Amino acid sequence: MKSRNLLMLIPMALVLALAACSGGGEVVSGKVKGDRSFEKGDYTGSIEHYRKYLEIELGAADVWLAQYMMARSYYESEDYPTAALEFEIFQRNYPRSDSLEAAAYYEALCWFQQSPSFDRDSTPTHQALRKLEEYLLDYPNGQYQDAARSKIAVLNDKLARKTLSIARFYHRLKRLDAAALYYEKILREQPESSLVGEALEDFERLRRDQGRLVEAEEMAELRARWMPPPGAP
Repeated sequence: MKSRNLLMLIPMALVLALAACSGGGEVVSGKVKGDRSFEKGDYTGSIEHYRKYLEIELGAADVWLAQYMMARSYYESEDYPTAALEFEIFQRNYPRSDSLEAAAYYEALCWFQQSPSFDRDSTPTHQALRKLEEYLLDYPNGQYQDAARSKIAVLNDKLARKTLSIARFYHRLKRLDAAALYYEKILREQPESSLVGEALEDFERLRRDQGRLVEAEEMAELRARWMPPPGAP
């Protein structure tokens, strides 16, 4: 009987031993650990926790949120190429998610952040414009509409600055026909850029250099309408 009682106590002893080894604390999931690291600004840690969680808990109800937060972690750590890829994967894998709009906007932001200065390769700038314009079309009542339009204006100014610099380069070389093509490109492709006034002023001067005075006056009239003088109604 005594030995039987001892055997009955063994399972309870094992439970107590396991509790002691765990310190009696709660079991914390990789998702929760990732959230805590993200809140602390430890994005390297949050990426690691979210990735492990996604590898282990593929069927979990909040796996979509772990995927989104991992993409956000890459964005906050300024790894914009990887973040763009992760946001793209998220949109493809979770098309009904509540975070779909945010993922689309952040993917566009990743390209915006990669847009270089106007004198460098403009491929990322064009990609950022395309993604932001897609966001505006896909989410006409989206919460990031104003921010997206503001960034589109910045990108258009950057492209206009590049084109204007080329036009002025040809203008200085007296290659007036080539310069005219680039001034016209600004008016055609970036008509809302803040640099349109400068382009029209230069274009007017070019037409005068060419002796095409009627067209020069047309440029002057366009510039006056686009940028009226101080005090004008």
